[in-house]
Amino acid sequence: MTGAPGPTVPAVAPDNAAAAFKAWLRRLVTDTAELEAFDAGEIDAVMDRHSVSALLLPEAQTALHDSSRIVLSAFDALPGEVCVLDAKGIVVMTSKAWRVSGVAHARAGLDVRTGENFFAACLDAPQNERAHADAVAVGLRKILAGAQRSLRVKYACPSPRGRSLFTLTMAATSVQGPVNALLTREWHGEPKQKVRRVAPTARVEAENRLLAALPAKDYAQLASGLEPVTITYGEVLYEPGEPMRDVYFPGNCLVSILTPVDGNRALEVGLVGREGMIGASLAMGAARSSVRALVQGTGIAMKMNARRFLREFRRSQALQRVLLHFTDRLMVQISQTAACNRFHLVEARLARSLLMTAERMRSSEFHLTHEFLAAMLGVRRVGVTVAAVALQRRGFIQYRRGNITILDAQGLETACCPCYRHLQVMNA
Repeated sequence: MTGAPGPTVPAVAPDNAAAAFKAWLRRLVTDTAELEAFDAGEIDAVMDRHSVSALLLPEAQTALHDSSRIVLSAFDALPGEVCVLDAKGIVVMTSKAWRVSGVAHARAGLDVRTGENFFAACLDAPQNERAHADAVAVGLRKILAGAQRSLRVKYACPSPRGRSLFTLTMAATSVQGPVNALLTREWHGEPKQKVRRVAPTARVEAENRLLAALPAKDYAQLASGLEPVTITYGEVLYEPGEPMRDVYFPGNCLVSILTPVDGNRALEVGLVGREGMIGASLAMGAARSSVRALVQGTGIAMKMNARRFLREFRRSQALQRVLLHFTDRLMVQISQTAACNRFHLVEARLARSLLMTAERMRSSEFHLTHEFLAAMLGVRRVGVTVAAVALQRRGFIQYRRGNITILDAQGLETACCPCYRHLQVMNA
């Protein structure tokens, strides 16, 4: 990024506005090396010293808007009741299920909406809920202060349905940033006896972590509908707008999630490997894919018919829980990756992407062509070439005809932007 004083943006006809704005931004870039990077697609934003603000290129604005829309739509479609808070306890957003449930219970039991303060809701709780509300406030302060990672609190309250009981689960979601706590609400009937929880059993045959996290009974029911398939590099599992007829649980393979930017280009916003699944939006009511699912690493995945998956999802609360957890982590990754792809230099973004690929493939050697990397990072092929050569000269990687070997993982991590470490913390 660079900067220079400049005039206001000239007024132009709507059809030529994007081109004129880009041309105006180009005039702000004065350094020769930076100008070459701008023309190569490595710079997507320019700092205007006159206004002291970063100015995004039209393509960057469109991609960031579309990526944010996908994240918000996916969150609003979550089957569980979810509420997101910032560091001060202000509600950032709530899922549709949270809002619908609040209406059904006449907003009883700390039902908050976007923009409201959760601590204020605790203070305003009726006298017969005071003990529960105080316990929630104390627990939430511990979560936001970093003294505790997660906490579950039982809460009883009157509602149009009689005396209702729910469990409020509070969890820290990030070390820094606008999102600091994730709350989920599970309604119950009258208090029941506690059921002894059985720890999930890891299975050799369930290489996918999402499947391995299921209790034995739930996994056995699901396994009868799973079919091992080999998905290969470059294979497209979903296209935007196409029906999702099957879901996939990757094992030793890797799938790239791309969102279309225009008719010819797409930008990678997420990677899914053994930690999750492809087609999770089916459980949120979507019948068609909003993204392109492109296989980035050849390997084995467990495949299941979409109708069978939906039946099992409705039946199994354990599957609902692990899928909600995965969707939360994927949303964080999509948000962070979208911002990273727009604001950080290509070399740092490439280093991050290579490390994330190696972690999910559990291998320091894999195959990625220049064209594939360019599509992943949303830049021109020449930008990928320059970045790959730079990393190779520093001795971090070896790159030849699409075959990549990570020679120095620690060194490659030093070349990454802060997004890589942030995603590691979140996944931990």
